[in-house]
Amino acid sequence: MIPPVFALALALPALAGRPDSGSGLYTYDDTDVLASVDGPQGRVRVHYSESGPNVSILDDEDGSGAPDFPEQVAASAEDVLVFYEALGFRAPLTEDEVGLGDLGGSEAFDFYLIDFGGSADGLFNIDGCTDGGSRCAGHMLIENDFDGYGYPSLEEAIAVLTSHELFHAVQSAYMAGQPTWLSEGTAVWAEFQYLPDVDDFYWFCSEYLQDPGRSIDSPPAGAVSSFSYGTALFFQFLTERLGDGVGPALQEALVGLSEDETTGAVLDTIELFGSDVATEWPVFARWNLATGARAGGAESYPFASELGGVDAEVDGDNIHDDNRFYPLAATYFQLEHPGGPLEFVALDDPTGLVFSFHPTSDGVLAAMLDDPLVTWADEAEVDLGDLAAGEYWLVGSYPAQADQSAKVEFCLGDADSVAECRVDEVMDTGGEPIEEGCGCRVAPGLPGLLGLAGLLPLWARRR
Repeated sequence: MIPPVFALALALPALAGRPDSGSGLYTYDDTDVLASVDGPQGRVRVHYSESGPNVSILDDEDGSGAPDFPEQVAASAEDVLVFYEALGFRAPLTEDEVGLGDLGGSEAFDFYLIDFGGSADGLFNIDGCTDGGSRCAGHMLIENDFDGYGYPSLEEAIAVLTSHELFHAVQSAYMAGQPTWLSEGTAVWAEFQYLPDVDDFYWFCSEYLQDPGRSIDSPPAGAVSSFSYGTALFFQFLTERLGDGVGPALQEALVGLSEDETTGAVLDTIELFGSDVATEWPVFARWNLATGARAGGAESYPFASELGGVDAEVDGDNIHDDNRFYPLAATYFQLEHPGGPLEFVALDDPTGLVFSFHPTSDGVLAAMLDDPLVTWADEAEVDLGDLAAGEYWLVGSYPAQADQSAKVEFCLGDADSVAECRVDEVMDTGGEPIEEGCGCRVAPGLPGLLGLAGLLPLWARRR
């Protein structure tokens, strides 16, 4: 598939005019001739242009008297709503529930087909809110013809956009203005529940695996990045481990919270299902290692081979690194072991960190996750034994929500290299506060665009 690019998204709900009101960021032209069609259940109404700059696809091959494309959008959207409700999610709020009446001329949820000009392919806009602005109703905009957008078919474009964008409407029934790592990550997760065979999910998750050392709740600053969308992998991991109910339970846990409380709500949800982040995060880090070319031996996702794998932070025949481990993140190291005894020594206090050590066989991660010699926590010295020559991976993770990163110098190698490593110990051994709550390495962003945030709609997608 063609990799997506992204428009800016806001962190807080913002009201936006509808396309037919002339006051929104995207509006119909005065020369557009507007019409609408309702879905089979009457739950969705799709507004479109029959003539003018935003004219939609008007083919009527089924002879219903209405264009097929708007009908397909309406039918797909209604199917998505039924699907999400069957999973246990609330329905989106209506305009009437927030005191606005029927803005689209009926009680149905309104979609508008409009020409984005390549700037986006769909977005959810807020109409109004209740409960002090914490829960909101809105409407949907979708590209009017998808000409030049790179989707393999019009049907797939419709299914992807209706499932993704409608989940933002579902989210707003619980907590509007969820942080992007949570809002976009769970929207891609929801899209995958509805469309498990579409590449969108795999592409985004592979993007997350390109930066696993970044705290999952601290995406790059500026424009909404593929990292935020790719956090869907964590929510699918929780679904695989804890069951299908984790998605609805998480949204329920967000009701009445502020943005800075959302990470805690995710971790509390894990505990509702009988586990905790200290248990699950190291497993998540190990599953992520067993992806791509390394998939097939160790326990991982059913779709592990569909993902791009993680890269090593450091590689070599012995490793001496002074690494900063960030909360809710993981770092990977590749060792080309010549054979013989192997030791791990942390020169700084590793309390709070979990490490695991994994052999490969012909490049595939071997299934040795339960061996007590290859998984350890809080230990400064570990004898890994007399090991055969080959490729091995060390995974280091910080499975907690924390205000500080943990900077740890460590050595992995034979006795001689570890002894030399001890001699070369550096002075900097303390964790430092995470700047502005980031908990992440410096990554490219678009800080110059932040001043435009107040002008832009919520949850816009671009491909």
